[in-house]
Amino acid sequence: MHYRMFSRAWRWALAGLLLPAFVSVADTPSPLMRQLGQKVMLDLRYFCADGTTSKRCRTPVRTLPPALADMLVSQQVGGVILFAENLTDLEQVVTLNYQLQTLMRKHGLPPLFIAVDQEGGRVARLNDHLATRFVGNMAIGATFPRHGTAFASQVGKGIARELKLLGFNVNFAPSVDVNNNPDNPVINVRSYGEDPRLVTTLGQATVTAMQQEGVLSAIKHFPGHGDTHTDSHVGLPRVTHNRATIDKLDLFPFTRIITSDTPPAMVMSAHIQYPQLDSTELPTRDGTPAVVPATLSKKILSGLLRGELGYEGLIVTDALDMAGIAHFFTPRQALIHTFNAGADIALMPVPVRTPQDIAAFRQLMASLADAATEGELDRRQLAMSAARIANTKAVFGLGQYLETPLASRVSQATAKLPLATNKQVEQALARAAITRIHGKLPLPEAPSGGWHFVMPDKARCLAMLSAMAREVAGTPASCQSLATLPALPPSGLLRGLGALIVTDITPQYSVAEMGGLDNLSSVSARSDKAAQHVWLERAMSAARQAGVPVVMVALRAPYVLTQFDRLADVSLATYGYNVTVHADGSASGAVYDALAEVLSGQEPAQGSLPVSLPKTSR
Repeated sequence: MHYRMFSRAWRWALAGLLLPAFVSVADTPSPLMRQLGQKVMLDLRYFCADGTTSKRCRTPVRTLPPALADMLVSQQVGGVILFAENLTDLEQVVTLNYQLQTLMRKHGLPPLFIAVDQEGGRVARLNDHLATRFVGNMAIGATFPRHGTAFASQVGKGIARELKLLGFNVNFAPSVDVNNNPDNPVINVRSYGEDPRLVTTLGQATVTAMQQEGVLSAIKHFPGHGDTHTDSHVGLPRVTHNRATIDKLDLFPFTRIITSDTPPAMVMSAHIQYPQLDSTELPTRDGTPAVVPATLSKKILSGLLRGELGYEGLIVTDALDMAGIAHFFTPRQALIHTFNAGADIALMPVPVRTPQDIAAFRQLMASLADAATEGELDRRQLAMSAARIANTKAVFGLGQYLETPLASRVSQATAKLPLATNKQVEQALARAAITRIHGKLPLPEAPSGGWHFVMPDKARCLAMLSAMAREVAGTPASCQSLATLPALPPSGLLRGLGALIVTDITPQYSVAEMGGLDNLSSVSARSDKAAQHVWLERAMSAARQAGVPVVMVALRAPYVLTQFDRLADVSLATYGYNVTVHADGSASGAVYDALAEVLSGQEPAQGSLPVSLPKTSR
């Protein structure tokens, strides 16, 4: 998508030439209601029409219920976002997306933005039998010194091709946050690294590759989520950098990518306070003043992003039901503030899980129309925003999806997905990313006891043992899970080992990431990270006393390696820990295959650290 074409089409839309093309005479709503509806993107994760309360509703939407269909049409909704709960098999996913677009066309309405979070690595909504997850951004960052932008381009293109076959047209990716905070709980390996130039180069390559395949890219989280201690899903983070630091660190990737020849179709705002960019205070739900988060800030969205940086694409908020907004502002407050601030699309402003939720959403939209009529919302800004949305849908050809019959869409997806070339790239990336921090490889020849692995859970144990059986068949291997803390490896086992290989996922991973093999009903009682680390230190010390080589592998953020540096003979980083659990109960993962190859010396550890580790006494 060329920037000049995007800019020219935007001016046509602003003149009003594109808006009528999507609207039938019979269903024409008021222009104001149409504008407001197009500025909302809802999640359709669950819906219960049986009296279940909204908070308890867990019935996934996998085909469109009549009540939700009526809501989408009557409120002229502009987009939806789907989650893992909505996505089961190829035919179901394609059919749901086709059903959504057919509904809007039938009523003469604009095609929908159908979005998904498919960053790769730890953030991927599609099961591995539907699409390729890849290892993630920090793994790509680790390959840059040897491979340049090759993996960023291949992964961006591969993700987009699979999404397009499934009927998605928007991907909320990539994250171009600069992760320079080892304690960042939410970004860490979702970032390419700590160097703003590296993040810019790889982010730009990813955006270009995705949009060349016809999928809209949304870079995030503006103006930067890399140096935070708080996850905006559960709180309201604050970045206290001065303006000079903000410009050269946080904003740098956004500035360069936005002004490139292929700017992103969307920029996603962050629920983060940046007092040096805007110290204005807003009254919260209880009347207490709080520094305005970027998502609600006119100085940041209109003044900085539109004015200083000259961005002409769409500004989409991060999910407004996240605690960083929802705990402090009502839905009406949040929508009025973010629309007046300059946001084009409000993502997930309210849940729509029951008929009562639908009624509340209708009332919310009616109250926004009243606010616009009374001057509380800027009518001119609403019209300009609706024009940008209409232009983007036209330029990216969202209406073309229905030109191919549903049966053909299903057969194409079934025949091709997941793409074989993507699986090859996934394995190559996992292999190229593994980074040796210190120590010598390969491991020495294993005696009869072989290698003993310690993995975060049962699924990863199975994946590692499967990899060993394929890649290092001559070396016996055993594994124990830390989902619940076991006893230390017995001294007899340690004396016979060729190596003790311990792995760690820090920060702690969520229930959804456990792979489904451990008893999820008891997950609340699983060992916490501190207890796991105490156990690892004891096990590593015991192995060293027994003369057994010890390998420490960071499966997520590499910062944790410093904590165990004095106890490890070899330290490695993989930056990813994805595992696929198959129908027969087996498990596999590209990271584990690559790890087996590197430990055995079949492949070198080629990666380079894209972040700095604290110095140790080693």
